[in-house]
Amino acid sequence: MTFKRVLCGVDFSRGSLEAFRIAVEIARMYGGSLHLIHIIEAQPVVSEWLAIDAMGKMTVEIGEKAAAAMEALVGSAKPSLDGVPITSEVTTGRAFLEIVSRAREWKADLIVLGAIGAATPLDEAVVGGTADRVMKEADCSVLIARNAPGSKDRDRK
Repeated sequence: MTFKRVLCGVDFSRGSLEAFRIAVEIARMYGGSLHLIHIIEAQPVVSEWLAIDAMGKMTVEIGEKAAAAMEALVGSAKPSLDGVPITSEVTTGRAFLEIVSRAREWKADLIVLGAIGAATPLDEAVVGGTADRVMKEADCSVLIARNAPGSKDRDRK
């Protein structure tokens, strides 16, 4: 099996940065391309606490910060990306749905994700983590990258 089209989801946690590193290696190894995606999950907001204009401004600021973080991530990996075609995007929605949808649209051969992301423990307990849900729904292979040894993210079994 070859992986010519590798999609990597990042939330900028240590686990997703490890996934990005692995995705770059796999894309290079198979002479493939890499699509990097970050999903901003909307959080419920009580409008009486925050004016509509403030919510819109905050949404724009979050998007701008995510785009800057994505640009910085790709920029920091430039030497290892030499010869690997890469595209990136920042979008909104439910992370697992957007990842699976984009993988189908892009006809990805492989999805690479971190084992532990930025989701809260309650989210994981109620609906399962993003990686778990992507594994169940994806049409292609999914590689779940464990955190590097010595990582400060919480350990999971």
